[in-house]
Amino acid sequence: VIPLGTAHLEFNSNSHHYTWRKVTTTVHNIIVGKLWVDQSGDMDIINHTDGTKCHLKYIPYSYFSRDSQRKVKGVVMNANKEVKWVVQGTWDAKIEIAPVISTSGSPDNPVYKTGPYTLAWKRRMPP
Repeated sequence: VIPLGTAHLEFNSNSHHYTWRKVTTTVHNIIVGKLWVDQSGDMDIINHTDGTKCHLKYIPYSYFSRDSQRKVKGVVMNANKEVKWVVQGTWDAKIEIAPVISTSGSPDNPVYKTGPYTLAWKRRMPP
């Protein structure tokens, strides 16, 4: 499933307006086997009120990878495109964020030194 269009969210309490385009959803084993879905692609969540932007990369499942499935990683940048937070987790269980303390490496391949990670979101199973 390749979604079209842009999603919008506006908070009445502070008038912050966010937009993003959804990533690709792939349904596996439609013919035979247990059905399961995966998300893949890049997503930019933009705050049009203050110019901040979150760039997320949804890592597709790979049979040959040792990484966990459903992995998400990314960064949050201020209006000046300076990375302020690092984001990591899985799209179906939890997301953690950590403040960026310093940056090294090249502009094409930056390395971020971060503070401790904080839980930003966690799935809560229905009772």
